[in-house]
Amino acid sequence: MEYIKYKPDASLLKYIDFYWTLQTDSTYRTIKVPLFADVYTDIFVNFGSAASDFNGYGSLLPGRLYVGGVTTSSCSVSTYPNSTFIGIRFKPGGLPVFYNMPLFEIVDQIIEFQDKQLSSILDLDELLPKRLDQYFISRQNNAILITSLTEIVENNNGLISVDQLAQKCNMSTRTMERLFNLNVGISPKEFIGIVRFQQALKTLQKAHFKGKLLDVAFKTGYYDHAHLTREVKKYSGLTPSGIWPGPNFP
Repeated sequence: MEYIKYKPDASLLKYIDFYWTLQTDSTYRTIKVPLFADVYTDIFVNFGSAASDFNGYGSLLPGRLYVGGVTTSSCSVSTYPNSTFIGIRFKPGGLPVFYNMPLFEIVDQIIEFQDKQLSSILDLDELLPKRLDQYFISRQNNAILITSLTEIVENNNGLISVDQLAQKCNMSTRTMERLFNLNVGISPKEFIGIVRFQQALKTLQKAHFKGKLLDVAFKTGYYDHAHLTREVKKYSGLTPSGIWPGPNFP
């Protein structure tokens, strides 16, 4: 399997995390890839010869463009031999800068996405990143930006309350709630919870980590071992010990 990330143009880095390609050959063994709660969104196309399976029931058909929203629980994608995918990973709040789409409608979903112009430039060659840069630079709109809010949460590793975030941004919690639901898809509280979980997950997945789960809990902002266990199970479907030191994800 070959998985490659490409950095977007500097002017897009606030909204787009990276472009990516994924290819498997005929020797690749079909596997189910576990996915945990995540605050990022993706647009991608299946260029392969076979459909891939999403969460055991949805087929990602060849030649189709898809958008995947924020995920608030565990799910899975099955990958097959002779697969080819091209995708764009958007930072939280980044996708609405280019598309007028209420993201609360696609939370925990992967749905077909219509953009003929984007589809026409998706091809595996060395100029792909440059074409994507040009396309997204030309598509920027005047959407209300909340990337400054999401960046504060991520820079604090989720160790911030909704009230503290509102105060930092001189904004009412009600206004912030509306902006998050529209531009990220979930509430500020859920967003903070998933960002904090992702930090705990990274710690738990470190094979060299030799500490105690209570140390992980305190380090990542949970009250105690029980609180850590409850949140990790909520967002991953596993207990902390089930992912510690962590499975080897493709």
